[in-house]
Amino acid sequence: MPNTETQSESSGPRERRSDEPESGPISIESNPLSRWILVNGNRWAVSAVALVLVGLGFLGSGVLWPDELVTLFTEEQVVQTILVALFSGVILLVSIAVSVNSIVLSQEITALGEQEEEIDETFSFRDSVRAHMNSDVSPVRPAEFLEVIFDAIRANAREIHESISDENEPLHGQMELIRDDIVRQVGDVEERLESGAFGTSEVLFAGIQYDYSRQVYAVRQLRVRHEDTLTESQLEKVDDLITTLKYFAIGREYFKTLYFKRELANLSRALLVVSFPAIVFIAYAILSIRAGLLPDFSLLFIPSIIWFVGLAYVVGMAPYTLFSAYVLRTATISIKTLAAGPFVLGGDDDSKLLQDDE
Repeated sequence: MPNTETQSESSGPRERRSDEPESGPISIESNPLSRWILVNGNRWAVSAVALVLVGLGFLGSGVLWPDELVTLFTEEQVVQTILVALFSGVILLVSIAVSVNSIVLSQEITALGEQEEEIDETFSFRDSVRAHMNSDVSPVRPAEFLEVIFDAIRANAREIHESISDENEPLHGQMELIRDDIVRQVGDVEERLESGAFGTSEVLFAGIQYDYSRQVYAVRQLRVRHEDTLTESQLEKVDDLITTLKYFAIGREYFKTLYFKRELANLSRALLVVSFPAIVFIAYAILSIRAGLLPDFSLLFIPSIIWFVGLAYVVGMAPYTLFSAYVLRTATISIKTLAAGPFVLGGDDDSKLLQDDE
């Protein structure tokens, strides 16, 4: 029977179109401001900036249309409708966050046998990595793990390229493309790791930048196409490179799982801390407006009722902005790590960029 894997991996267009974009590795937003908002910034700081912008917008409206807003806010029904909606929204938001956290917590409460199996699998993976890297101890910290893995990937790619003779131009050219892509991507990630950011979030973001899926595809395709040309030693080195890329994928997904669990726990705790004073303040604001207890004065040419309603609005929005800040970061990481093993889920088939024109 014909080798179906060979046919499937060697089929398809081999030439890159001249108009195909020279896309690089997966990158989190290149704009520093967007990168800070989506991933790097402290979630409390991102939420605070959003609340400041909301407050400034509210006060700006008070400066431009003070009489109109005072007339509108003196109608109790309008203000109460807004504050009651915020009050209900905060309670609902907290309920959702606590429910999600309860689901995650329920997965952690397992039988002793399942805990033993999970720990054994973790130790087995660490032993496999240690044996593959010929190291005494497998790194336990994400940054150290990435550094060891990337060093091995780069060394394997260089060894394979150096072992291939220049006389075999198709094989040598394709491996050169793969090696250059590996060296470039590893260098970019190492620069981010050496920038001084070694927190779990920063390390995970650095690992996201490495587009291993197209490299796995390209290396496997090289092995299938040139299996008859490669020596036994070269085939072993190619298999070692594929295995190392697989270990990187497994390690990154495991770290991502742990990170998501921690983010959900931090989100639930943060929402409970913020929501309690928000609920109390909104309730007092509704009662104060209903009883007509607001003093009549102006501050910076803005009537007191605009200040009070604006403050209540900002406080009521605090849980939502904090929730949005956390969800933005977790969603960004999820989007940037959609590739499942050797599969490429993006719109552009970047794996063809690692194929030499024949």
